[in-house]
Amino acid sequence: MLRLAAECGLRRGEIARVKSDDLVRDARGWMLIVRGKGDKQRLVPLPDDLADSIAAAHGWLLPGRWSGHVEESYVGKHLSRLLPNGYGAHSLRHRFATTVYADTSDLLVVSRLLGHASTETTERYVAMPDGRLHDAVAGVAIH
Repeated sequence: MLRLAAECGLRRGEIARVKSDDLVRDARGWMLIVRGKGDKQRLVPLPDDLADSIAAAHGWLLPGRWSGHVEESYVGKHLSRLLPNGYGAHSLRHRFATTVYADTSDLLVVSRLLGHASTETTERYVAMPDGRLHDAVAGVAIH
């Protein structure tokens, strides 16, 4: 649960619905078919070891007690227990967005990975990395 939120930016409900059948491989590695809000699908790259763990589940990664998968609230509660007070699954999604943006400077990539229909929504997820404004001004300074 923690890795899917922190390393892939998945929502609680998306984590709850991960199953081994959702793994696909492309030329660069493993991808997960994620069913997001409005049943929109997107592909999210996965580290090999995480893909192996999902494949080993042979069905739902997080099966429910009686049938199907666990509830979204189950994922949220368990992640909240693992994180410091005041942080939850959604905090990990914001962390993911900020980290990917800091590495790529590409808001469209972040938006696609998060499954947002608009980059305007994504802008609320991305925190400006420290020093970015200073670096921008320093880059245009006349010496």
